[in-house]
Amino acid sequence: MSLEKIDIKGHVCPMTFVYTKLALEELNKGDILEVELNFHPAVKNVPKNCERQSLAELIEVREINTNKEIYQLVLKKL
Repeated sequence: MSLEKIDIKGHVCPMTFVYTKLALEELNKGDILEVELNFHPAVKNVPKNCERQSLAELIEVREINTNKEIYQLVLKKL
């Protein structure tokens, strides 16, 4: 199992999902992807789209910086 990270701060939907999907496609089943972002709607939209397309499951949402609304999604590749 490997751990990969992508930083997509500054991007908005639907590009947040596009970058996440591209990163997930490079991973093997069971690998973890940490996605750092600052577009609040993507915190719900990205995991929802990942589950709908059977790409990944949401493990955790971390709020890294409350002042700047920076979040980290922890996804497990399906």
